[in-house]
Amino acid sequence: MSVRDASQSAVFFPFLFQAIEPARLALVDRFYRNHGYKVKCAVNEQVFVLANAAGDFVAAARFVPQPSGHYWLRNLLVDPQIRGHGLASHLMLECKPRIAPLGCYCFALPHLTEFYYRLGFERNPDHCPADILTNYQKYRARGRDWILMGYQES
Repeated sequence: MSVRDASQSAVFFPFLFQAIEPARLALVDRFYRNHGYKVKCAVNEQVFVLANAAGDFVAAARFVPQPSGHYWLRNLLVDPQIRGHGLASHLMLECKPRIAPLGCYCFALPHLTEFYYRLGFERNPDHCPADILTNYQKYRARGRDWILMGYQES
């Protein structure tokens, strides 16, 4: 596999970045399901993937719009067989310009906070909107040890 540093141009990257149209959301749902996630993408979400030369999805991310106008990043997933090659970083770097003007928040697993820091997210952002914070508090009350992180273009 010839994957370059995710911060470099996508010209040399062997995977195609795609914004998914509503008619193709079922294919993304299947990608998640094949990797053990019970996900159903909604038509109002911004869904992005990386696909290999055969057109198979190898990574996906869902950005769920919130009433505040911000996005909640959910289900960033890279096929486990090809993790460790910068695919998640590449996917996120392609997504950020499309979601950054509105701001994006995620509930990161503790071992992934450094990954999100490198992408410009900050931990427990002061600018977190109430709708995101409410969702985060619900998950924390259920015992999730996720970390609230946010990205806001400055």
